[in-house]
Amino acid sequence: MKLPYAFYEDPIGTAGGLALWWNEEASVNILKSGKNFIGTRLSIKGETDWFGTFIYGTPYAEEKQQF
Repeated sequence: MKLPYAFYEDPIGTAGGLALWWNEEASVNILKSGKNFIGTRLSIKGETDWFGTFIYGTPYAEEKQQF
């Protein structure tokens, strides 16, 4: 991807991992992250600030109920 800014939540072993990319029109403040989510406060030029949580749900049936 040709976006200048990024945040990564590293995988555990060979599973999982998340990435979030953005350009100079956005300001992204990472509030908290974990193996399944990235919590942010976003500011996009000319727009109202907002909070966004980006989630990666488990692909394993036995873990879906807990997630």
